[in-house]
Amino acid sequence: MLPGRRSGRESLTRRVGLVALALALACQRETRQPPPDVLATARSELEARGREDQRVREGFGVGGKIEPDQFNAMLRTDSSNIQWLKGYVSQWGWPTGAQIGPEAVVAAFLIVQHAVQDTGFMRAMLPAIQEGYRRGDYNGGDVAMLIDRLEVKAGRPQIYGTQLSLKDGTWVLDPLMDSARVDERRRQMGLGTLGEYLRKADSALRAP
Repeated sequence: MLPGRRSGRESLTRRVGLVALALALACQRETRQPPPDVLATARSELEARGREDQRVREGFGVGGKIEPDQFNAMLRTDSSNIQWLKGYVSQWGWPTGAQIGPEAVVAAFLIVQHAVQDTGFMRAMLPAIQEGYRRGDYNGGDVAMLIDRLEVKAGRPQIYGTQLSLKDGTWVLDPLMDSARVDERRRQMGLGTLGEYLRKADSALRAP
């Protein structure tokens, strides 16, 4: 599912790129604001990319199966979206809801959340999304999902219990830290109980 091992030169290039992105975000408040035409284009672009992100995922995993054609379409869409967002962020910093509107700013989050082929980019964008949460652009569940996905991809137990894997036709909860207190952590992020979440996931799996 993930790309194969990369050469040392490729890994170094990616690390340098991520450092540049992180620096761009750190300096975001000091950079000039995007002009109106750039913001209008970004809004339109992100709204379209967000809709496509969701379209290619319609029915994913329903019936307990992953269709190869759909999975490959998701990877192609995600790759294109990642490259576009990287280019924008490197020049203008992370977009805000005040700049581009609620639909577009949520689309930017979706691009990061689905960037499983580039977890370095996901991690580099986490501080910007956490700031967006404090600003009101995102909800606690968005932040919880991104943190959990990063933990799972790093081979560590998730914190909030948002990540599932499809195994033998069933959604299975990925490893979870301190399961006895998970509902307390979920409540702090505005999420329902883990039991409710798992029941919804099972229901969606069996949807016609």
